[in-house]
Amino acid sequence: MQWLSYVDGSFERFVERYRPRVIEMNQSFSGKVGHLLSSVDPFRGAEIATLLQIDALYPKRFDACSSGEQQIVRVAYALLDRPDSIVLIEPFRHLDSFRREHLEMLLRRISGIGVQIGFTERAKESSGEMTFTFNESTTLPSIDATDVSYRHPLQATYAIDHVTVQMNEPGLTVIVGTNGSGKSTLLELLARSRRPLQGRIKRGERAVYLPADPEVGPFPKAEKRRGAQLQSVLHDPSGVLLLDEPTVDLTSGERDAFLEALQQKAKSALVVCATHDMELIQTATDVIYLANGQIVFQGDRILFQDRSTLWSHTSSPS
Repeated sequence: MQWLSYVDGSFERFVERYRPRVIEMNQSFSGKVGHLLSSVDPFRGAEIATLLQIDALYPKRFDACSSGEQQIVRVAYALLDRPDSIVLIEPFRHLDSFRREHLEMLLRRISGIGVQIGFTERAKESSGEMTFTFNESTTLPSIDATDVSYRHPLQATYAIDHVTVQMNEPGLTVIVGTNGSGKSTLLELLARSRRPLQGRIKRGERAVYLPADPEVGPFPKAEKRRGAQLQSVLHDPSGVLLLDEPTVDLTSGERDAFLEALQQKAKSALVVCATHDMELIQTATDVIYLANGQIVFQGDRILFQDRSTLWSHTSSPS
């Protein structure tokens, strides 16, 4: 398995040598995961699902899967018809560090049985200097979500289950948890892009919401799309910013510059980020930890890391 850089020419050399199928990891599928993976060869689909340990997703609709779960399903789909060589475009985007490590191990195993696998990852690329600026927010932030529950259509379990969140001061709060824990769904509910099936959500004003997918939102055709989106968010005067995996698709230099500006913005705005990025977590004042759609910790970030066995001793490259 080989990382391919657009900067040093390794991407072009790999494509020229192996003539791989290039897989853009942004496909959107309809229906259940099981039907998707059985579409080419049910036996092959079942084996790939077992190999990638996504058997439990078979009865789940693709659009109800978390961003990270969708990434692994896309990888599985790319392997269904036994390609000799593939290039995965950003396959680790949206994965928590544990799922990333597991997927890396499995892809190395697949490489060992004769499939040439290359992948891109913008976070590894070198980049020039980038500066983010911000405008101070002038309104008082407020989020009041009381006993909120939400279940995706046709799903048996709740993505968010009796969650209460109340925040009314500026600061940086991160929502953490493994893939499928409900982070993105909670942000969508707080942004009112989804309506809860139970409970109520009140905000003092309009919130700025940025989804995890860089293809969605302002500046969809910008050369540095994610950077342009984040700059727009930092300039918005709203006192409430809801950002889903904001550092995805940033190089390390871009991420450092963004986090510096984000900390300054959080002095006048309530910023809530769903993230797996340990550098972003380290800059937070507070943490909400979700597991199976429920809050199992909410409070000071230092206390969270003191109590945590896993999250205080792992890091994520995304």
